[in-house]
Amino acid sequence: MDDVDLAILRSLIKNSRITISQMSKEIDIPDATISNRLKKLETDVIKRYTLIPDWQKVGLEITSIIIIQTESERHELVKEELSRLEKVSEVYSVSGEYDILIKVWVKSIEDLNQLINSKIRSIDGVEDLTEMIVMERVKEDIPTL
Repeated sequence: MDDVDLAILRSLIKNSRITISQMSKEIDIPDATISNRLKKLETDVIKRYTLIPDWQKVGLEITSIIIIQTESERHELVKEELSRLEKVSEVYSVSGEYDILIKVWVKSIEDLNQLINSKIRSIDGVEDLTEMIVMERVKEDIPTL
């Protein structure tokens, strides 16, 4: 990856709907070069194009971070099962006292309790968990390159 690839990525991070011709003007690289580089980046680097909605405006009022301890021999299974839950947006394997950190989005505290008690705690290999409700989103963004 060189400076041209990084410039293309920076441009897409700022505005994923930017056209190739707009990007070409912005970073002063010919359209054909942008197009060729973009195809390679889409195969190797860019996982997907997506959007970030205002979750509260679509009815998901509660964001929760949950840290989970697992039985070591069931760790992989727990990660896979958590990844399948539709309310779980992120799953991280972490070091320290806990083994997995997840981020969930739900409509209400009742939905959060339902998710934790009927789905997460029922996964074979979950030993313990601690849930934290996000009180304020101070920054929620993509890191810059």
